[in-house]
Amino acid sequence: MATLWMTVFGGVSQTAMGDVIQKDSATIGVTSVQLAAITGDGRRLRTVRVFADAKCYVKWGADPTADSTDVPVGSENPEYFSVEAGQRIAVITRA
Repeated sequence: MATLWMTVFGGVSQTAMGDVIQKDSATIGVTSVQLAAITGDGRRLRTVRVFADAKCYVKWGADPTADSTDVPVGSENPEYFSVEAGQRIAVITRA
């Protein structure tokens, strides 16, 4: 069973050296699944690290559904994104 892990950092500028303020994970499958909403006020940007143990696609937004046209994430390859507080990340498998 493949998994996508999400870590949200607070007080981050250029690197993920800030305090961890949120963690979540989701099973990567053939249907899109959402992780918990990013914590914080208003439109504040958060640095989000995603790490997957299988290839997948991710998408973020208010109510995202990931599909094969979204951002590809490689297996065992952490990625960092700026995501607004209140938004969610969705994930789906990539063949």
